[in-house]
Amino acid sequence: MNNIEIIFFEEYKKLDNLCKDLLGSNQGITQYVNEMEQIPFEKSKLVESWQYDYKMLKHIRWIRNNIAHNNGDSECSESDVQYVKNFYQRIINRTDSFSLINVEIRKAEDNQASKNITNENVDNVVSRDNSNNVFIGITMIALIIILVIFVLMIHYFMIND
Repeated sequence: MNNIEIIFFEEYKKLDNLCKDLLGSNQGITQYVNEMEQIPFEKSKLVESWQYDYKMLKHIRWIRNNIAHNNGDSECSESDVQYVKNFYQRIINRTDSFSLINVEIRKAEDNQASKNITNENVDNVVSRDNSNNVFIGITMIALIIILVIFVLMIHYFMIND
């Protein structure tokens, strides 16, 4: 192994252990990738870096396996080492793909809950308006009936006098 491969391997193990702890799995980065694959495409679009991270995590896993199982040229570059270090820090800072998507999903759920509350408030106002309309309608019918009875009584007394 050359120097870049040694550094990469150490940084990869560090990231893999963090993913194991984070996900409660013994598969680390593999589990992170598997979890990413379970997110519907529509939701994954909420995070701009989602597809890039997905491809890079698979790429660095491939490089790690290549270093571990093959003798010789692994195609590991300094940018791969930087990605592993950067992704580790993003998990620590909660700016990795899963942290970001959870924030976006919560925002979407909060917005939906706000819309539901607004719709319920509108429904309540409409219901109250309808209740008032029903009350007014019944009152009007009662007044008309009383008026008709009054007119009939006056008519009856006028005829009988």
